[in-house]
Amino acid sequence: MTYLSARSPRSVASWSPLATGAAEEEAISIGLLRHHTKNALQRILSEVSKVRGLEETRDGHRVLAELERRVMLSAALSNALFGLTRAPGGLEDRLRSTAEATVELMADPDQILRVEIAVEGDVPAALHPTLLRAAHEMVGNAVKHGLHARLMGQVRIVLADDGDWTRLTVEDDGWGYAGARDGGEGLGLLRALAAQHGGVTTLRRIQAGTRATMELPHHRPDLPLD
Repeated sequence: MTYLSARSPRSVASWSPLATGAAEEEAISIGLLRHHTKNALQRILSEVSKVRGLEETRDGHRVLAELERRVMLSAALSNALFGLTRAPGGLEDRLRSTAEATVELMADPDQILRVEIAVEGDVPAALHPTLLRAAHEMVGNAVKHGLHARLMGQVRIVLADDGDWTRLTVEDDGWGYAGARDGGEGLGLLRALAAQHGGVTTLRRIQAGTRATMELPHHRPDLPLD
């Protein structure tokens, strides 16, 4: 997999005791959730491995290996989106983890799918959760629909900030979008995510596949600027 990125200097957020207290309380809560989630996943793998005879057959061994692989991929995806079993990294690392884990979870075992990622500019922190969740949905749709039954394919993710807007684009070189006219449930969820920030989401067929785009303003047009 290819990972392309460009880093820009990040601004330092203002500090206040009230904000710090709320952030610390949230960090503790997430830490507890992370600890319990990690223990639960480890317990699941431990209990399954105790099933008598499961590791003594080729099929049983394959099932165990596939279960462990998918549990670990789910954990990696949860980390990238929410930091459930370990503290999340920066936006670029989380975007890459989200995309790669989603492709591996959704793809058929025999598929060879290449992921390319480019990050341009300094995306506001307030938009990170929405963009990561949108990327997860867009990449999943690309694999599930655009690249369905394709032996080889490519998913390209570009996250670009121009100072006033941030644009997330996910393209695949698959069959091309041929779903419901309104985009179905997935596009509805993406539109709802974008609407939280006064943004827009589009999905259209291109010459070599499908392009999904989400555009988010850095300031909601219906709210006054500070």
